[in-house]
Amino acid sequence: MKVKNMILFLHRWIGLLSGLVVFIVSITGAIFVFEKELFALFHPSYVQVDVPEKTSTLPLSLLKANAQQVAAHPINIIRIPTTADHQEAYIFESLKRRPKNDIVGVFVNREIIYWDRIFVDPYSGRILGKIDVETNFFWIVRQIHQFLYLRRDVGSVIVGSSVLLFIITLISGLFLWWPKNRKVALKRLKIDFSAKWKRLNYDLHQVLGFYAFLIAMVIASTGLVWSFKWWETSIYWLMDGKRPNTKIEEPKIQGSVVPESRIAPLDLIWSDVLKKYSTHQGAFISLVPEASQANVNIYTKGNTWWSASDAYAYDLRNGIAYYKRLQNDKTLGMKWRNSNYDIHVGKIAGLTGMWIAFVASLICASLPVTGFYIWYGRKFKKKKSRL
Repeated sequence: MKVKNMILFLHRWIGLLSGLVVFIVSITGAIFVFEKELFALFHPSYVQVDVPEKTSTLPLSLLKANAQQVAAHPINIIRIPTTADHQEAYIFESLKRRPKNDIVGVFVNREIIYWDRIFVDPYSGRILGKIDVETNFFWIVRQIHQFLYLRRDVGSVIVGSSVLLFIITLISGLFLWWPKNRKVALKRLKIDFSAKWKRLNYDLHQVLGFYAFLIAMVIASTGLVWSFKWWETSIYWLMDGKRPNTKIEEPKIQGSVVPESRIAPLDLIWSDVLKKYSTHQGAFISLVPEASQANVNIYTKGNTWWSASDAYAYDLRNGIAYYKRLQNDKTLGMKWRNSNYDIHVGKIAGLTGMWIAFVASLICASLPVTGFYIWYGRKFKKKKSRL
């Protein structure tokens, strides 16, 4: 068997084996690129707020208390929008998952014990809306994208393996596409829309596949991080020589510590953040009451292509910071890992990058379909000619 025939054989059968999963993952991925924008489009009353004149936002502790009144469980996550967007709600969440070793059922939603998301107007403190994240359309789309909505230990292997096979089909497809000369190359760079359907389908498969190759490789390789620990560890090893320790220790102060002022510790924490960052690209606060700990991630513009963020840990008993990891202190591997999601969805390059990722995802979804039709058409034609 010639090398080209062998590669064609692998390309065809690996594509058929992984095609359905690749189609599902690509379609759901295209939707999820604009998850935030689409949610705001369909739920404007939850997201958008009116900004009163000469009015500042209410204390964070008061907003949290208001959200807690409609939450059935303790709030442990706070999402604060960028300082540039004054018309966006603050988000408070109550989230509890099962331990990783406590896997029940067949579907991924069984790992969630509860997850409520509450939208609060930061100026009036009014509750704008509440959703059960587990039943939210975009959360379901993401779970299908990552796990086919199956339990993580099963779904991640199926999706990850299919994506690995897809990478092989991309590389083998590029080899099969590669022209012998310039004249052939010009033909393979254009789609003949005047051709009959079979030829048009073939052009759509090979030409679109070529144009999407690099972006598809980036999307696929960054997506594998959530499927395989060994893939993530390998990239860390390539960049840093080892997997860095990112664990944040609990506060070392023992016993109950009362703050000197009457200001709530959460407000002291947020006040300290605002002193450090007059502007930011958003903040994520994770509250761990049992450890008297608040982990704060502040997202900034940064001076490089990496997604920039600074991490702090505060003592929840007194609002004092006892740990920090700034963007400039991170290793190359840490910077990559913190940027992996934004690279995956194109957000690393702004709105233009997101549109590129969206279109590339749709092309990736089309490749198994057009490829199947090429295989089926040739096989059907052979059978018909024998009759």
